[in-house]
Amino acid sequence: MKNESKEQVDEDVALMLSFKRGDYNAFAMLVERHQQTLIQFFYAQHPDQQLAEDCAQEVWRKVFKARNDYVARARFRTYLFRVARNYWIDVYRSKAKHMPLVSLDASSAKLDSDASLANLVQDELPTPPSLLSNEELKRKIEWALGRLPANQREVFVLAELQGLKYQDIGETLEIPVGTVKSRMFNAMRRLRDLLNKEID
Repeated sequence: MKNESKEQVDEDVALMLSFKRGDYNAFAMLVERHQQTLIQFFYAQHPDQQLAEDCAQEVWRKVFKARNDYVARARFRTYLFRVARNYWIDVYRSKAKHMPLVSLDASSAKLDSDASLANLVQDELPTPPSLLSNEELKRKIEWALGRLPANQREVFVLAELQGLKYQDIGETLEIPVGTVKSRMFNAMRRLRDLLNKEID
């Protein structure tokens, strides 16, 4: 949901505030609006549909229980991803030995020929991307993403796979925007290097 309108942002916050006042229909609307994005966020971390759905459900349970503490300091999606990210840290710690780090299946549209993720390597690859199958390119990018440092990978996933702006990522991760940009720059550079070596 890269192109969130201002009305959508304001309405999401209004819905959460309504829910805080006891409007359960408002909560149901938020779930309907953001459930798929939340599932995709978790699926991008680990390619297990059931786990992604379970994690999303747990995040909504946390949002539900914390409604009285909610303060509209940022976009609702920023708040939601912060809850999701913190929950994923706990899940990852408990399952780290048994799970790959990332999957692109939840956002395969990013691998279209004009997508920014594919364009990341277009000018750098020794083999033209047009000669690689979509599946092969996706596999190579997944391999490279799995080798990024965790702090670079989470910025990359939020920016590229979830479409958050740098400011929103900074608020989600509670880091300065400059740090977000630095991590994204380093992630892109590292991905280029890894993909060049893998395809060479």
